[in-house]
Amino acid sequence: MTFSIIARCPRTGQFGMAVSSSSPAVASRCAFARAGVGVVATQNITDPSLGPKGLELMARGASAELCLQTLIEQTPYASYRQLSVIDCHGQTAQWSGSATLGIHAMAKDVNVACAGNMLADASIPRIMLD
Repeated sequence: MTFSIIARCPRTGQFGMAVSSSSPAVASRCAFARAGVGVVATQNITDPSLGPKGLELMARGASAELCLQTLIEQTPYASYRQLSVIDCHGQTAQWSGSATLGIHAMAKDVNVACAGNMLADASIPRIMLD
């Protein structure tokens, strides 16, 4: 079980992320942020290379959606991944591949995105967002 939230403060532009998981030390593999650029959260059979790649794409001007689409297209085994992205403008994008484990769901809005896998209930990300 893993669930996460990424967010951007609309007043200050600061980013934050929280993650909880049954996997030990998971945050070291799934939480990536860069001031003034954005946040990338990668989970579910995590590929930690996606965080730095996504941040570099956004640093070069990619929107959250373009960043996400590029990562999916260029990543082997994307069907096993869950990704949440937020850019410096607060735009969000999410992906939950077809091989994501267990009950999984995502919820997003401007400045915030939540995701989870192996959940007890698919409503958890929406409840987190609300």
